Amino acid sequence: MTRQEAFVVAAQARARGNQPYHCPAHSPDGSARDSPQPVTTSSTPSYDLLLALLEAAPEPIALLGNGQLLFGNRKLAELLAPTPGDERSQMARLLALLGRANLTRDESSVQRGRVELRHAPGSRELEVTVITIGLAGRPFNAVFLRDLTQVPRADRHSQADRLTSLGRLAAGIAHEINNPLSYVLGSLEFAERAFEDAREAGGDPLRDRSIVDALDNAREGAERVRLIVRDLMAFARPVTESKQLVNLESVLDSMVSLAWNEIRHRARLVKRYSRVPAVVGDESRLGQVFLNLIVNAAQSIDEGASPQGAITLSTAVQGDRVVVEVTDTGAGIGDQHLPHVFEPFFTTKPIGKGTGLGLAICQTIVASHGGEIDVKSDQGQGATFRVSLPVAEQPQGESRAEPAQASEVNVRRARILIIDDEPLLGQTLTFAFSGRHDIVLASSGREALRRLGEDARFDLVLCDLMMPDVSGPKVFEAVERDHPELVPRFAFMSGGAFTERAQEFLESYSGRRIDKPFTIADVERLLAEIRPC
Repeated sequence: MTRQEAFVVAAQARARGNQPYHCPAHSPDGSARDSPQPVTTSSTPSYDLLLALLEAAPEPIALLGNGQLLFGNRKLAELLAPTPGDERSQMARLLALLGRANLTRDESSVQRGRVELRHAPGSRELEVTVITIGLAGRPFNAVFLRDLTQVPRADRHSQADRLTSLGRLAAGIAHEINNPLSYVLGSLEFAERAFEDAREAGGDPLRDRSIVDALDNAREGAERVRLIVRDLMAFARPVTESKQLVNLESVLDSMVSLAWNEIRHRARLVKRYSRVPAVVGDESRLGQVFLNLIVNAAQSIDEGASPQGAITLSTAVQGDRVVVEVTDTGAGIGDQHLPHVFEPFFTTKPIGKGTGLGLAICQTIVASHGGEIDVKSDQGQGATFRVSLPVAEQPQGESRAEPAQASEVNVRRARILIIDDEPLLGQTLTFAFSGRHDIVLASSGREALRRLGEDARFDLVLCDLMMPDVSGPKVFEAVERDHPELVPRFAFMSGGAFTERAQEFLESYSGRRIDKPFTIADVERLLAEIRPC
């Protein structure tokens, strides 16, 4: 019998007693702490044996239901032991841990994720598994935590591969990418054929308006793909608890892009933005909140309800707070459920369809940003979720910054070293910058170091992050050591850091960076920062 099966059998035994079993939270010294004494529901040897088995398990195990921590073994108590100054309950600490795990569903009733714990004596990485089970006609959630620190790297990579599954969300994103990609390829194919036809006919291909239009369509499609990938990377970025100025309206737009496949068949989308000021927060975690609210709003509306169905996103400033409201015309929330929607593991969805984690985690994230979240709803009349966050403090004498607008920047001719192991990218950049700047290409980190050893007179160095042989970070280390004058003119090109080492490097790197795909104007702005006219 597996540990999970034994746990379910024990939970069923407790459920038949029709009373929750509150396991005392044990301190590392074995004494009970900050939790009620157990309520005995059975004294049979088999029950005691199962309980002893769970207590002796080498990894943390918990059972949750009705917003309570019904059972936690000794390892869980050790894991959730409070740090100095932490006044939260065990339940609150467990919920915060689950909120940082970025749980994704890979089976109908199973969610998995990973979370890193950085406190002393050293960092640990935990695999989190949440299984929804039905006992005595009620939904419960079994939580299993596995320490991956000592797991062989090959096994960890296998687990990471499974965790990257995004289910229906991934299918929706693929759908959104395939649409613009189709007309990028189709437009380019048409332009290529039309160009050849015009040349064979003895005409001037550049005067054929259809070719110009096709290339415009291809550019527009490529831009749509770029924005979709940008939004996906913003959401998928590992949780680092970083705080920065965040434009909530931009975050809302990004999350709408990710959730569009859920929205488009159910409702019209209405935006009522007020150009609100920035807040201070973690963009990816706030994105998690709004994505959850938007998807919930869409799923509350029956498919095929559009154009009657509507989801409205509103922003406003009320005193020193920025307020975001997500309103839907869906089924609404009954009075009997409304007081419980933010309780951990409370859900009105059928067993196996929801764990009740979403809104509880949203509340935890919003609270960690000094904000509040609440809901208004009537059965059959839709619902409005309201998120309130503090306005970012502005230094005295400074006016509210408006969102940066794309603009053309004129800079003098520059000598640029481009380091990338993708030959077609280097060729394309050479074409793109032709007549504007002098381009030197290096197809590997090793070749780049050789070129720099011969001639380091460059106005800008654009270096790919992920390269075989000599990686981008290794090139940067050599530049710091041998050509320090180039450090202020060095910028990484990144299409995404997909290894742990690359992610750690980017988190510690404070220099310039430009995300792929970028435009000529993006490079011009970078040059203007490095050497203003």
